[in-house]
Amino acid sequence: MSENCCHAGPQETGARDALLALDPYTLDDRQKNEDLMPIFREQLKDARGNNRHIEHYFSKLQIDIDALRQPEDVPFIPVQMFKHFDLRTCPENAVAKVLQSSGTTGASPSRIPLDKSTTLNQIKALKAILSDYLGKNRKIFLVVDHEGINKPEMAFSARTAGVRGLSIYAKKTFYLLREEEGRLTLNMPVIRDIIENYSHKEVYAFGFTYIIWTVFYEQLKKEGIRFSFDKFTLFHGGGWKKMKDLAVSKETFSGTIAELFGTETENILDFYGMAEQTGIIFVDCACGNKHVPAFSQVIIRDPFTLEPCSPGNTGLIEVMSILADSYYDQAVLTEDLGMLVGVDDCPCGRKGRYFRFVSRVEKAEVRGCGDTFRESR
Repeated sequence: MSENCCHAGPQETGARDALLALDPYTLDDRQKNEDLMPIFREQLKDARGNNRHIEHYFSKLQIDIDALRQPEDVPFIPVQMFKHFDLRTCPENAVAKVLQSSGTTGASPSRIPLDKSTTLNQIKALKAILSDYLGKNRKIFLVVDHEGINKPEMAFSARTAGVRGLSIYAKKTFYLLREEEGRLTLNMPVIRDIIENYSHKEVYAFGFTYIIWTVFYEQLKKEGIRFSFDKFTLFHGGGWKKMKDLAVSKETFSGTIAELFGTETENILDFYGMAEQTGIIFVDCACGNKHVPAFSQVIIRDPFTLEPCSPGNTGLIEVMSILADSYYDQAVLTEDLGMLVGVDDCPCGRKGRYFRFVSRVEKAEVRGCGDTFRESR
């Protein structure tokens, strides 16, 4: 199959740009789906025409793209497929960077090819999400990790992606840990500087949940050190499987870490995201629900039937996105369990679907999908 130029057409690009320009949580679910579906259909046609694996997959499923009417109809790809197949949908010479992420299951890395337009869309999307939680102004950015995690030569990881992505709003960045002989320790000169000079500034922070708890919090507790910020927000993600092993609940984590930073529990924001959909994070609101922005959608599917679940039922999380021109990003079935809480009626005021993360699933590859791809190699 020949490789055509896969960049979005003017109509699709205009519709996508319009969604990216909105406040991300102002559309109700019905209107958002009406806006998303024409974009999805055009992107699926591009993907089918530019990737033989996608073509074989769609043919096997007898997909009629023009007949797709709602997000639940869009063919999803199990996230494991990124580890085994080239899902690039743009010419090879258009790829500016290939992200690699091994995740938490197995050693085989996912490969995510990014061209310039996809990277720009991801930046726009993340900026829109963060602005809803942080406002428009740049702030002091604290990274609960060591500076080496953000070096260009570092392999892409969830930690690296978080630092690079959330630095969009950084006026000045400080790393609160340092690495010594392979061990993370407190960066005491920086911590003292923060306490003395930045407690009354607008500050936001990012860290990997497990590292915040087992390294940062535990060592600060031994030193008897606490912060006291006037305006502070912490974004944290990942590591909940390990936290569960430690018998630390989300509520315990939020309360303890809020006290550590001298802030309110509602300013400790857990988010859900994945390397395969860089640019989109699903952030907790004050009610503890994760919200879906205008340029994305989330479906919870029954693990046994793969049919969409109704609110209140736990199933596999499917994440959808219109950001990518360079790879199949439109519908990805994850290896995580979640629960759809509700639609359009969260007390925080944000419109659209909102959900909660429940847990990871071991060995969650959907049976049959890999074989469907593999036949076309």
